[in-house]
Amino acid sequence: MERVGGPRVRTLLALLALQPGRATTCDALIGAIWGDTLPADPANALQTLVKRLRAVLPEHTAVESDGGGYRLRIAADDIDMHRFTRLAEEGIVRLAAGEVSAAARTLDGAFGLWRGAAFADLADHPDLYWHADRLNQLRLHAVEARADAYIALGRGQELVASLEAELRDEPLRESLAVRVIHALTAAGRSGRAREVFDATRTQLRRELGVPPSRELVLALDRGESAAAAPTPALPVRLTSLIGRESDLNRLAALLSSTRLLTLTGPGGIGKTSLALETATRLATRWPDGCRLVELAAIGDAATAGEHLLAALGLRADPNSLHACPIHHPAGGAKLLLVLDNCEHVLDIAELVADALSRCPDLTVLATSREPLGINGETLFPVPPLASPPPGSAPAEALGSAAVHLFLDRARAIRSGFTLTDENYETIAAICRRLDGIPLALELAAARVHTMTPAQILRRLDDRFRLLTGKRSAVERHRSLYTAIEWSWDTLAARERLLAQRLWLFPDGATLETLQEVGPGDILAPLSRLVNKSLVEFDGRRYRMLETIRAFVGSTVCSEQSVA
Repeated sequence: MERVGGPRVRTLLALLALQPGRATTCDALIGAIWGDTLPADPANALQTLVKRLRAVLPEHTAVESDGGGYRLRIAADDIDMHRFTRLAEEGIVRLAAGEVSAAARTLDGAFGLWRGAAFADLADHPDLYWHADRLNQLRLHAVEARADAYIALGRGQELVASLEAELRDEPLRESLAVRVIHALTAAGRSGRAREVFDATRTQLRRELGVPPSRELVLALDRGESAAAAPTPALPVRLTSLIGRESDLNRLAALLSSTRLLTLTGPGGIGKTSLALETATRLATRWPDGCRLVELAAIGDAATAGEHLLAALGLRADPNSLHACPIHHPAGGAKLLLVLDNCEHVLDIAELVADALSRCPDLTVLATSREPLGINGETLFPVPPLASPPPGSAPAEALGSAAVHLFLDRARAIRSGFTLTDENYETIAAICRRLDGIPLALELAAARVHTMTPAQILRRLDDRFRLLTGKRSAVERHRSLYTAIEWSWDTLAARERLLAQRLWLFPDGATLETLQEVGPGDILAPLSRLVNKSLVEFDGRRYRMLETIRAFVGSTVCSEQSVA
């Protein structure tokens, strides 16, 4: 607004811009611009200001007379003030809804429109003061919301400088100081975080005569705890995680809005790898650490409960599995608990629910072939890696996550192995036949030491004999067969029979078709098959991945040979 006329012309523009497209009466404009000191001919003086304003505005933003007043012919979203308001409020709402990445982008867009204090040299004007204050307060709320979004995404260090500048302008705003401390902690600058706390505490006592809030104290305590006691190390991956960036981003957003997130999917789909990578990348969100409890080797809920409570720093009630906190600093530790392979001890669900209710700062990231079934649980079905469609060009095949993983693991076995014009279609077909299941792709890639891709592809009809031999893996992942067998062995007889009936339909079947082939009422067993990640439902049809269907087919053949 600095380039628009004098103070009265800018005041006129500001008053009209407050409600674009709507008329403001001449009397209201005259009173707002001149107050009690009216010119000799107010109407003529207003017309003169309008002419001066029209001379500096572009044609599409004309000032139009409307009855007994004037209006600005422009859409609200074409005015930075209104567009900023819309984007800032939208970003705050998105953050509250757990859409962290979208909130960060929206708020970035809002701040791209902010050029300085609202209404600049007109902020003290009686008719503009409230609007200026409203916009400035909204901006501060948006600053804090964006800081929360960035910190949740592990990007808090990017805002350290801008947040410290904001705090210099608002030194008594504790909620802003909290975000500064969190961002500094995320950047590994705990010493500077202590300086910010001390300076804010001194200002509060000097200016307001009050001590720092509990929230401010907790922000410092957690930051110093994280610096004094680093997050316990999670297992370090020996291989790269490929093709999961979009999943990692979605999980980062979900973990900002839920306290129990369960990754589901069939054996070998990569749930554990995805969970551990997520926890490693987001570790700074939980100042008291990330703990891993592996349940695959545990056979009963009592033993599993002991491991879980030990990870939380809790003890068990001798008469039950319920958790009893042995410390209570601010409601408990702020930590992430990774529960791996919960399907082995589903009875642990009650203890998990109890721990979540007693520890308000606890977040649980679980992996399981079926849901835990706890109130508040958010499910994240882990998808297979994308495979190139038939007829893909070499570049498209190379860009596929499934092909990328196959090549990466094959090169570890045979140095120099690469995608060529001669083998890319074969490798793409292997990836499709194996449904993009990471374990299956890794086992197939291991065969390039002694076989060509064409030989591997020809033998996929006998994939369970071919895809074995991962000696470093836990037993359930040493072969493709054992990865699926574990889930099959947990099925009841009616569930197995229904799976074998579904095997008869290569392209899947509708509920009505399955009801015709039975056996009996299929809703309960069908639900169990979906929950156990052996059957997929796309909203209309039930189908199996080719690998799971091949396993079910092997059971049918086995039973027929016995008969």
